[in-house]
Amino acid sequence: MKRIKKTESKSMKATIYISLLLLFFSVSTVKSQQDPLYNLYSFNQYMINPAYAGIYNNFSANLITRKQWAGIDGSPLTNLFTAHSSVGDQFGTGLLIVNDRLGINNNTEAQLSFSYKITSGDKTLALGVQGGIVSYRYDYSKLNLAFVDDEGLDMNNDGFSKGNFGAGAFYMTDKYYVGISVPRILNAKVNDGVNNSTRYLPHYYLSGGFIIKPKSTTEFLLKPSFLVRYTEGQTAADISLNALFAQTIWAGLTLRNLSGIAINTQLQVNRSFRLGYSFELPTNELVQSNFGTHELSLLVELNLFKDQFDIERYF
Repeated sequence: MKRIKKTESKSMKATIYISLLLLFFSVSTVKSQQDPLYNLYSFNQYMINPAYAGIYNNFSANLITRKQWAGIDGSPLTNLFTAHSSVGDQFGTGLLIVNDRLGINNNTEAQLSFSYKITSGDKTLALGVQGGIVSYRYDYSKLNLAFVDDEGLDMNNDGFSKGNFGAGAFYMTDKYYVGISVPRILNAKVNDGVNNSTRYLPHYYLSGGFIIKPKSTTEFLLKPSFLVRYTEGQTAADISLNALFAQTIWAGLTLRNLSGIAINTQLQVNRSFRLGYSFELPTNELVQSNFGTHELSLLVELNLFKDQFDIERYF
């Protein structure tokens, strides 16, 4: 299947540019962010939106490892595996597994997803749902306590598991995409021995991006994109600009909530394999106490079924 080329109206481009600028200047610091953070999501929206499962008619698997604030003891370490595939022309299914470690916390999540696609020409609208379980575990041996008789600390409670489910929608053309999702809708509450506490609050995601192809060359294009995260009255946003050179190398920058900047790159080895790396530094006082955030990605795309095929994709 070849992508159909259409001319985008100047008014549409102007609207998107204005929206990006408004997002850039209106974000505030997230104080209750609990979902793992990523930089390379713009090449695999499935990690934040179940509607992305099978959005292209192929099989896709992605392995990501991310070390945040390297050099700080107990800083976040996240490992992610996703696999999703189209099933016929209208359906998709997928699997997401995440292990996220922060201090004494060791959380593991597994989700299964299902999507339904409506396609008309170069336009696709996908709706998706997912469901699974999140296991929260604590290793109290990592604590350095001055007092061990704190009545508010139940060290016999080494963890708990909670079921959860999520939903999302994803719309794309050859030129742009927009996605909205809530990957985990339910709160995660637990009794710590004294009081009930909420360990997880729903996160809402809004993402979008578009392609700019200069008429003077076919070996270069730009992809501005954004991601907005909202939870319990707090909002944060990423603004990214990536460029593709010779249909092989992606390179770009991400500004994260005015408090961090990342350099992103991806090498498209061939139609089946993509290697990605991101390096991020905070722009606040943390820059003096760590060695940055590092993220590695291996993305594999295959045609496993007779109705699957290769396609140029930018989202």
